[in-house]
Amino acid sequence: MKLAIGLPWYAGPDDNTAPFYMDLMMYFGALRERSLWHPEAPSAKAEGLTWLPPVDETFKGSAQEEFTEEEWKNLGRIEIMLINRSRLSMVGKAREMIVEDAQEWGADWLLWWDADMLFEVGAFLALWRNQKPICGALAFTARHPIHPVIYRMRTHEDPQTKIEIIDGSDVVFDYPRDKLISNEDIGGELAFGAGVVLYDMKVFRELPQPWFNSTGCGEDWFFCHRCAKYNIPRFVDTRVKTSHKEHQPRWANEQSYWLEREAAPESYKDVFGPGLARVQKGQVLA
Repeated sequence: MKLAIGLPWYAGPDDNTAPFYMDLMMYFGALRERSLWHPEAPSAKAEGLTWLPPVDETFKGSAQEEFTEEEWKNLGRIEIMLINRSRLSMVGKAREMIVEDAQEWGADWLLWWDADMLFEVGAFLALWRNQKPICGALAFTARHPIHPVIYRMRTHEDPQTKIEIIDGSDVVFDYPRDKLISNEDIGGELAFGAGVVLYDMKVFRELPQPWFNSTGCGEDWFFCHRCAKYNIPRFVDTRVKTSHKEHQPRWANEQSYWLEREAAPESYKDVFGPGLARVQKGQVLA
């Protein structure tokens, strides 16, 4: 099984997410190593050798359970590719490029996570066990008032063409807890945020481009809208929890400009050249 891990980040992990990024990469390394060793398990047990421990002994979800032989067969030998499309100002474009890269590599599954999300490292296995074409983890907005990023798309029928048109969505505040949910569970077409989602790459062969686009709505909502149009089912596993870092606004103004000129002169020289005068106590030095 070839798993692509996509990073559609504006920049990279900050102080809050960098340690988790390292833990997650170590986890996937251990998972791949275990998939290589698994074919040797019967002979190892026969020789009295201690078999490898669970990949993640601390995860409390469904991924904590030991794999069945059928699941090991489906996983096979795991190959992993990290696709980093950071530093793009348009996250939708980054997602589009990640899918193209994953297709070119021949990935079977695509998992991505946004840099401001935290979750259990075993979330991939919990989502994969559902064996659904698209399966997201439970997430919430980082802005107040906080609400789940689970939506019921509104539709109406065009009186002339009789075609059902999706023209908006409502937040599903009282979502079904601790279960795998789909359209039937919310009484309409399901849409959700793309912070942590696992995709079967077959979806992107069924769904023509563009997959992710921002046209006054989020690129993740646009993707769900497109899937609904092409009858591609979508799921959210509310047993797989995430935490979303709240955004703190930072404002650039005259005061911050002169403070930064004084505090970080080398960064200005790197960008604008060595001729830029230094600043001390708010005054330009001759």
